Amino acid sequence: MESKWLKDSLFTGFTANALSLGTVLSLGWFWQRINGCHTVYRGQDGNIDYENIQAVMEPADSDVTVVNQALAPETIWHYVRRRVSDCGIESLDGPVAVIGIDSDGDMIPLTPNSPLSMQIDKVSGGKLKVRWRYSEIGEDITPTGFRIYIDSGSGFDFESPDGTVAYNLGGSGEYEWTSDALIDGQQYRFCVRSYATDAGESLNTDYVAAIADSGGPLAVTGLLASWEAY
Repeated sequence: MESKWLKDSLFTGFTANALSLGTVLSLGWFWQRINGCHTVYRGQDGNIDYENIQAVMEPADSDVTVVNQALAPETIWHYVRRRVSDCGIESLDGPVAVIGIDSDGDMIPLTPNSPLSMQIDKVSGGKLKVRWRYSEIGEDITPTGFRIYIDSGSGFDFESPDGTVAYNLGGSGEYEWTSDALIDGQQYRFCVRSYATDAGESLNTDYVAAIADSGGPLAVTGLLASWEAY
């Protein structure tokens, strides 16, 4: 793939991109990375700026520090990496890394998709069962599992989950969790959020609700029986 920075280094003169890639020597312009490298680009809201390299990685590097990143609050940035051959030819983009910046200027951790299709069922003994689905389509990060929160009238405490369920990679996408015995006749609301270890938790606040029933249905009354002789 033809690159503007490669043409700059060969025909235009001394540029920041050419310097970062090691294409300048005291007596002329050369391609010094004989083993190739990776170039890192960024762009706001998916519009990648391929004219300015943000970082360069050696072929064996697994990570890189991108310096001088003044990212404005309430913005979203996309970073991509390209492989560069031993003669300076770039590949197509690798997977995109998405970085969100909140109103305080802090990075928003990546979060899995929110759970879908929540439902609730009554179970004997005053228990309630919550069921939901998870779709991997368009996710920024794969979840580690799900956290279940219960509100019995004072609001959800999203700092203290009432239960967790592990994510089943490659499974059916259907999950369920059953509560302990709850207070008979009291309404409970349930919110399920997906989370990833060392990353974030989905911020959905949708819920399902039901009234706990530990008594079960009323006993049958007025039962009659009859018989006939043959």
